[in-house]
Amino acid sequence: MLPDRERHVLREIEAELQASDPAFAAAFSGRKLRSLRRWPLLLVLCDITAVVMLVVGLFARDAELVLWGTVSAGALVAWHIAHAESVRESTEDIAPTADQA
Repeated sequence: MLPDRERHVLREIEAELQASDPAFAAAFSGRKLRSLRRWPLLLVLCDITAVVMLVVGLFARDAELVLWGTVSAGALVAWHIAHAESVRESTEDIAPTADQA
């Protein structure tokens, strides 16, 4: 167990590392970089699928396919917004505010 002073210094070092190189710091935080990169790829693939469903449904005049394409596109918009918010919040937690700098 580290003394309080050393734990405080360690937290400061971790915060500086997070601010200077988040990708490097993520490698030591237990989160895998590969899984972090996988989400944007999955979002893009889902976007492509929704657009293909809409286009094919429109040209084939298949109302069910158009409906599911529209529903999935709406869900993907919500997913993009939620993902952007979580990324923004995680970077705000890392970056020091003007008071701390």
